[in-house]
Amino acid sequence: MKKINSFIIKHIEKIITIFIFLQPILDVLTAISIKKFNINLTIGSITRVIFLLFCVYYLVFLSKNYKKRNIIFLLLLGIYFTSFTIITLIYKDINILPYELKNTLNTFYLPITLISFLEIFKEHKIKFKLKNIIIVFGIYLLFIIIPAITNSSFLSYSHSKLGTVGWFLSANAVGNILSFLLPLVIWYLIKICKNNFIKIVVLISTLYVFINMGTKVPILSLIIIVITNVIYFLIINIKNKKYPLVLSCLIVVIISFIASIFLIPKTAFYKNLEIHKDFLGIDSYSEILTSYDNINNFIFSERLTFLENTNYSYKNSHLSEKILGIGYIENYGTPKESTKTIEIDYCEIFYRHGIVGTILYFFIFIKILVTTLKKVISKFNLLNLEYFTSIILILLLSLFSGHILVTPAVSIYISLLFVIIINRFKEIDNN
Repeated sequence: MKKINSFIIKHIEKIITIFIFLQPILDVLTAISIKKFNINLTIGSITRVIFLLFCVYYLVFLSKNYKKRNIIFLLLLGIYFTSFTIITLIYKDINILPYELKNTLNTFYLPITLISFLEIFKEHKIKFKLKNIIIVFGIYLLFIIIPAITNSSFLSYSHSKLGTVGWFLSANAVGNILSFLLPLVIWYLIKICKNNFIKIVVLISTLYVFINMGTKVPILSLIIIVITNVIYFLIINIKNKKYPLVLSCLIVVIISFIASIFLIPKTAFYKNLEIHKDFLGIDSYSEILTSYDNINNFIFSERLTFLENTNYSYKNSHLSEKILGIGYIENYGTPKESTKTIEIDYCEIFYRHGIVGTILYFFIFIKILVTTLKKVISKFNLLNLEYFTSIILILLLSLFSGHILVTPAVSIYISLLFVIIINRFKEIDNN
């Protein structure tokens, strides 16, 4: 045991770094396993569970700071998981227990890895460079562009709509990752990268991927990112009275806006909007906000309907299920049995895991989120702006897109991002 502990402590930074670099590869292997071989128990799932156990092991046996606090939190989680399992066995069936526990682990992946990363990075003074995030971002782009070139991409949608997602399984998950990592990529290209060729290649590749995935999230995220960066650029240069740069920026924005008017209608993103609009029988986009059904269908992709159905199931559940959650199979054993998720992460966590599970989950997440936001808004500079934009995108996408807080392939980057931000400010304070 001592040898194992010694090995882990000695190579802890390499273990974390390798695991992060493996993420896009694990996602590709998962997609191929499911799409080509119809195998649901994938190497990606197994690897991420092993890493989760590794995080728990570290907190229990290797952590030095706040060890008692971490163990108490893990014990509370253990008690909750046990209670949730008992409720599942009482009101459902042992055969569906693996499905329920799998989704439960997916959901609680974020708080466990988050507190683990905080301890590991602090105790071993790990400085995970933003350059590594940029490399991971580039790997995701390659695994979408290469399949597009070789005509081996998976489709973003199973029917009707257009778009490709490379060798990945979920357009939503990959689109979310690329969306909230993009602000950091932009900062790196502006402040660190000196090679103009690399800058152009990365920007063109990103734009190509975003417009060809066909989903709304990447494009809307890109618009938010561009607006925040343009505003920052204008504020800084107006403040410093660099009016020629202000004028140049405005000219570029106007030209880009005019160009987008001609280019966007040719993209999968816009064509999908048209397909959706025609399906709903809407003549113009201004009609979307005129009725609840249009908002539900066009903006939320029927998530509000899923929310209503789950809320009905929750209201009619037993008291113990209200406290501990109704799980991931609603109305089990009835004609209304459903495994359809809400895809609004905040609601997903509450209904699936009840009052107790929600408190356990968000006690950690909100505490660290508030700490991170306070640090980010403490000083107005470009890096803090990009951090802030990433965090806001995470919160917004969790509401409108889902697959953020409850998907390990995505939430692992949230844990990493928060820790990077917190550690950066600790370094500033120490200096």
